Order: sequence, then C-alpha cells, then structure tokens
Amino acid sequence: MNGMKRFLFLTLLSCVCLWTHTVAGREHKNERDEEEERSISPNPVEVKIVNDGIMFYFMKPLDNVFIQIVDDSGMLVYEESVPLSTSQSYCISMQGLLFKPYLIRVEGDNIYEEFFILF
Repeated sequence: MNGMKRFLFLTLLSCVCLWTHTVAGREHKNERDEEEERSISPNPVEVKIVNDGIMFYFMKPLDNVFIQIVDDSGMLVYEESVPLSTSQSYCISMQGLLFKPYLIRVEGDNIYEEFFILF
C-alpha cells in the first residue's frame, strides 16, 4: 500500500509540474530576451544526398556559383560554374563514383561553404 501512495504522489506531482510549466510558457509566449533579438543567418547553401546525386538548395538569391568536388586523396572529381538566375536548386549526378569521402566546395556571391560527405 505504501508503494501505491508513493506512485500516486509522484504522478500527481508530475502533473502539477507539467501544468505549471505549460501555464508559465503561455504567459511568456512571443517575449524575447535582448540577446535573442540578434539576427542569426542560416547557411546560404544546404546540401542533401538524393538517390545517386547531390542536391544543392540555395537559401538566398545568387547569380552564379562555382562547385568543386574533391575526393579524399585531393583529386578533383567535379568542377562547374553554375548559373542560378532561374532556379535556386541544382543537382549533380554522382553515379559511378566510389564509396568514399568527398569534399564539396561552393563559392559564389559572398559565400564560401565546404561540406564533407560519404557517398
């Protein structure tokens, strides 16, 4: 019986704490500290592996970007200047490449990003 009382007490205590936390959160919703008002810019380029290729998503408008892919021995595997005037995404086929690490460099209008992938 003593174990059941302890269990009920802890359950009730957890519910009260959860309710208090939820109510307190609602009171301060949309409030920010001074420190939070600073702008944090997201990465200008997002890279994802899709099927047998690499998809680049550019988060801000760019005119041209230069893409290089280098393998783990430093050998240049891919190099291209890509005009992005119409689309803000670009896909590169990686079909036929060996399963090993690659370094991807993306350079453009005030951006320089490097990504390591295992393809």
